[in-house]
Amino acid sequence: MIAPPRAALFHNRIDLATAGCCALHRATFAPHARCQKTVMRACYRARGIFSRHAFVGDAVLATTRIAVVGDIHHGHDTQTKRGSMALPLLERFVAEINDGSVDAVIDLGDRISDEDPERDRLLQSDVAMCFAALTAKHHHVSGNHDVACLTLADNEAIFDLPSGSRALMAGEVRCVFWQPDVRLARTRGLHLSDGDLDGLEQLLGQDERPTLLVSDVPLSGHAQTGNYYFEANPGHAAYAEVAGIRKVIADAPCPIVALAGHVHWNTLTTVDGTPHITLQSLTETFISGEPAESFGVLEVEDNELRWTVLGREPVSVTLPWRKTKSRWRAPLPTFTALEAT
Repeated sequence: MIAPPRAALFHNRIDLATAGCCALHRATFAPHARCQKTVMRACYRARGIFSRHAFVGDAVLATTRIAVVGDIHHGHDTQTKRGSMALPLLERFVAEINDGSVDAVIDLGDRISDEDPERDRLLQSDVAMCFAALTAKHHHVSGNHDVACLTLADNEAIFDLPSGSRALMAGEVRCVFWQPDVRLARTRGLHLSDGDLDGLEQLLGQDERPTLLVSDVPLSGHAQTGNYYFEANPGHAAYAEVAGIRKVIADAPCPIVALAGHVHWNTLTTVDGTPHITLQSLTETFISGEPAESFGVLEVEDNELRWTVLGREPVSVTLPWRKTKSRWRAPLPTFTALEAT
């Protein structure tokens, strides 16, 4: 038996990486995908290549797989969020991830819908117990709902894990978790606190390797047209200091792919050569009418990043995983200013 190349496809056009994602999804083709993945792995093992590797010619490429979930919103139901279904959906996510093979799990924050300090501690503890059942390492950032009635230190104590800004390795991928001020009120948009931007610049400046930049709030400043929450409230979807954040990312020595939650929809926006991805909430209903049940699987292999969102609002995209920084030409000034020169 000869191992198929990385690009080999079976009759239903599902390769090893896709089968890996399908096997995490409760769909009618999942059993076939699991079977197909098993056959392909047997081919790889025959050549001494194991489950987290792909075969290209005679080269072995390590694949890092990271599962991502966000905006769980455990708590009461609202007009658009099914908080009462958060724990069952999270438990199913944990079971499916444990049944698969990932290097790490990332939580993008807003784990609860805040009520009051006592209630929020209970809600966060419920979520923490679910995450504790994961067999893979899990990493967290906190969102505005997590710190509305609790502190960042409270969240860290409940999970017994850090939630502050930090850099770490997930498999072969360098990850930077940025935890700026995420406090938010209806009358107050998002604003950085002193030291937040300097902290981001320092973390990104430490290494030239490609970096996955993780935050609760998106850093692209992308348009919110059509968004149930933020079309009329864009200041609650992006930091007032988004121009400064953009400059820090553009000036960083490392290639970056940014990953966030908060805005409750799936998007891909590229700014200055940096792709910015957002993931739909686990329990949001404003798009599909039912809880989205969304979670993502991010795979990095050599020069390629594959991002797959499962659930009621599926997405599949392939991006370059650049080893060197891509720098776009600076945008033109206004045409009026050009005419004046």
